[in-house]
Amino acid sequence: MSSSLLPAEAHPRRDRTSAAALALAVFALYSVYSWLQWRHYVIPSWDLGIFSQLAKAYAAGQTPIVPIKGEGFNLLGDHFHPVTVLLTPFYWLWPSPATLLYVQNGLVALSVYLLVRFAQHVLALWAALALGTAYALSFGIQQAVAVQFHEVAFALPLLVMSLGYLALTRLTDTPAPLLRRSIYWAAPLVFVKEDVGITVLLIGLVVLARTGWFSTASSIAFPSASAPVSPRCERYRTLLRSWINTPAVAEASLLALWGLAWPLLAIGLILPFFNTGGVFDYSDKLDIAAAIGDPLGALAQLFYPWQKTATLGLLLLIGVLAWTTSPLALIAVPTLIWRFLSPQEGYWEPTWHYNLVLMPIVFAALLDVLARAAARTSVPAYRLGAAPAGRIVRAAFTTLCHRAATVLPVLALTVSLGLLPNQPLAQLADPNFSTTELSTTDQMKAEAVAAIPEGSSVAADLSVLTYLVPHHTAYWIGHSGEPGPDYVLVDKLGSAWGGNPPTSAFDYATGRYGTATYVHYRTIGTIDIAVRTN
Repeated sequence: MSSSLLPAEAHPRRDRTSAAALALAVFALYSVYSWLQWRHYVIPSWDLGIFSQLAKAYAAGQTPIVPIKGEGFNLLGDHFHPVTVLLTPFYWLWPSPATLLYVQNGLVALSVYLLVRFAQHVLALWAALALGTAYALSFGIQQAVAVQFHEVAFALPLLVMSLGYLALTRLTDTPAPLLRRSIYWAAPLVFVKEDVGITVLLIGLVVLARTGWFSTASSIAFPSASAPVSPRCERYRTLLRSWINTPAVAEASLLALWGLAWPLLAIGLILPFFNTGGVFDYSDKLDIAAAIGDPLGALAQLFYPWQKTATLGLLLLIGVLAWTTSPLALIAVPTLIWRFLSPQEGYWEPTWHYNLVLMPIVFAALLDVLARAAARTSVPAYRLGAAPAGRIVRAAFTTLCHRAATVLPVLALTVSLGLLPNQPLAQLADPNFSTTELSTTDQMKAEAVAAIPEGSSVAADLSVLTYLVPHHTAYWIGHSGEPGPDYVLVDKLGSAWGGNPPTSAFDYATGRYGTATYVHYRTIGTIDIAVRTN
């Protein structure tokens, strides 16, 4: 954040220190939560195991083959997330799935620091810290941390940098340098995940709108009836020169095209190329043709079932409604549309990690509103007239603009704190979760992991699957056919069985893995283990 491009700070060292202190506190808070999850074998899904196998392969200089997804499955054919190669040095230094939890917490903390630093150019120190705290405790971030690592965490600092610069253009008469920085920070987002490219497309369009070029282009292409009309070819040449010469317009246009091109390239070519089935595995999650064919039905589908309305309500609430008055709010629309038009119910909920990328958008849009209020502390008299009523409205408007910088951050923080009892961090108040002592179940799982010899292959359910990744070739228990794993581990209380577990690991494994045969190996509490004999 170059000071030459931003409004001057009265106390830069104090501001940097306070922002860093909040970021470190956020990192510590979420890392304590993650450590307790890891210690007590709380693994909500197989995703952490999948990304751990990816990081393990990258750290070994290998193609990201992920046996949890299937024998020989190349994760480059699952989702388009080349940014995950950045996990390599971290996993190489500390080869554990827990490493990924702390990397994600670090990305959250970094985005908190960046948001506060941008806010300090608009707000008083305490208000900027309040806004940063509201963001750090927002439901989207808490839920994402609770369901553990996902690649979209890499989008957080990039989005804050891009949208932060975009918000601060409100405070300068020469916005082009800030707009260019917004563009440059948005460009790498296409490598986070295939759907994030559409977010980049919207950022490009919002930046383009903020250059003011649309009105210029409209007046050139469609001159008023009273203006002299130039030949059409001459108007087009003038329009092209305007596009080239207006600062940041060409870059914003190219960013929009860049954002559109990468999802098409990823879904149509890259992912099918690396996918073992030669297809994009998630093509059935959204029926675009059906939405186009029935637009009214698609519109209704955005709000029903009620889980969608609840998610929208929470999004409106954490930004205290005001964020929706910023053009930056449009950047959230594509994510909401594809999620709510999908038949996948998990996408509709205000849980999991699907709201994570929306949090920087909501709070950057709120910052944009605050920056707009700071830039408009008065209304020109000619707009309201000199009559007493005009002076009253002008005074009221000025008061609202001044108060926004105080009221909105406090309200945002109040909302985040008010939602805390129903969010994951509330588990820290649960003695069973916050204790460092291992329960009987935790000890059972630790013993089961230790019972599997290092270097062997093992099929397991979610209860210990992720913990087997560092020193074993781990398969999901649903795997079948060749190759048969060396060990098969069944936790009869595991979530994979839906309350109807197999009678034993031996019974489950028999006949499931081709010609492989198994015998009973060990029983540890509710965990039964079979070992391959041939």
